[in-house]
Amino acid sequence: MIDILMSTYNGAAFLGPQIDSILGQSHSDFRLLIRDDGSTDDTVATINGYASKDSRIIYIVDERENLGAPASFMSLAALSEAPLFMLSDQDDVWLPDKISRTLGKMSEMSEKYREETPLAVFTDLTVVDEKLDVISESFWKHQKLDPDLCRDWKKILAQNVVTGCTLMVNKAAVSVILPFALPGMMHDHWIAANVAKYGQIDYLSDPAVLYRQHSRNVEGVKHFGVKYALSKMPRLIEKAAFYSRASKIFGDVSAAELFINKISLNIKRF
Repeated sequence: MIDILMSTYNGAAFLGPQIDSILGQSHSDFRLLIRDDGSTDDTVATINGYASKDSRIIYIVDERENLGAPASFMSLAALSEAPLFMLSDQDDVWLPDKISRTLGKMSEMSEKYREETPLAVFTDLTVVDEKLDVISESFWKHQKLDPDLCRDWKKILAQNVVTGCTLMVNKAAVSVILPFALPGMMHDHWIAANVAKYGQIDYLSDPAVLYRQHSRNVEGVKHFGVKYALSKMPRLIEKAAFYSRASKIFGDVSAAELFINKISLNIKRF
């Protein structure tokens, strides 16, 4: 059994196709747990409509609203009781074999490292527009990201290369990702850095998700280049403050080391 964790917020425009793509997976032994974060559109009605037709879909009623995506996803992780869980955005489309391929890699890792080890698997994505027309066949190439950074927790803490909607995580990882102790950090970054530090994380190079880009994305995709890099310069002070907090939480690394890693890794992207 696999729990698929989805946090929604005013996602009615694209939610139906995403749920359809999950229900159409070649691997069908899963539950889809959906928590809404205070939507004011037809998102909840859409969730209830699907839940009434398929018992695998469970709407998590939570009176706390507007927690934000990171806290919302991590609250779902705390509720999951399955041996494995995956994360799902509300507006993408999963390729039909996403679960089966990711599960295959996870099974290989479990055999190699044992199930008691915190484990995570992630994949590349195909970047698409609102109509699912392809923008880039590879998110990693589009952003000039090196997935091998996942082997080094200090580097992945400095620069995340793991996209949450591609993640599969085992039950053993829950002990190192909860409680969620660094507000302001994205949930996928938090999970990836902790699993990389205390366990093992690996990836599949072939995309498993159509990563839909539209005006309401929480985290959008922009082509990496000089213009993109310059646009991030005003946030250097904010980033330095984040690294200071992160160094205290994770230990064994200084804010200066993280900042230097970030600069170095970005230079290599050119």
